[in-house]
Amino acid sequence: MMWREGKVTVCWDDSFKSLPFEREPIQEYEIRKWRAMGYTHDTFSGKMYSSRNPMPEWVYDVASDIGIENPGFVIYKMSTLEIMPEHVDHYETYQKVFGVSRDKIYRAVVFLSDWQPGHYSEMSGTGIVNWQAGDYVLWDSDTPHAAANIGTEPRYTLQITGTLNVR
Repeated sequence: MMWREGKVTVCWDDSFKSLPFEREPIQEYEIRKWRAMGYTHDTFSGKMYSSRNPMPEWVYDVASDIGIENPGFVIYKMSTLEIMPEHVDHYETYQKVFGVSRDKIYRAVVFLSDWQPGHYSEMSGTGIVNWQAGDYVLWDSDTPHAAANIGTEPRYTLQITGTLNVR
């Protein structure tokens, strides 16, 4: 599997929108690469509410519905004009914490709200738009992906990292 789409039952309300999101640093080598490609943004990515904070209980149900075990979570908010250029995730922290080899790690992004004009996701060069809350994309550790918000409404997702329970 490189990546696939799916759907989970919406078991959350809009309270995630009021979480204390913070910008986390991007590795310098990635920023240099994106600048060399022509990106001129002052910052890359959106703001996050990570597993270092207490997570709402519903995130565990969502991970279970997708089949992700040993999950780590980030609730992610991309505001207007925030982008995350194409990249492949590094998973270094997850590998250390769980003692798992990179090829066993998967990531899912669950769309927490319906698609709005200007919201964009991309998996291996395929654009994804028009999603509904509960739709998700699941990919393996080597899949290039990107995201952007050129719309006027925030773009909210739940990012889940873990191993895949093959059903």
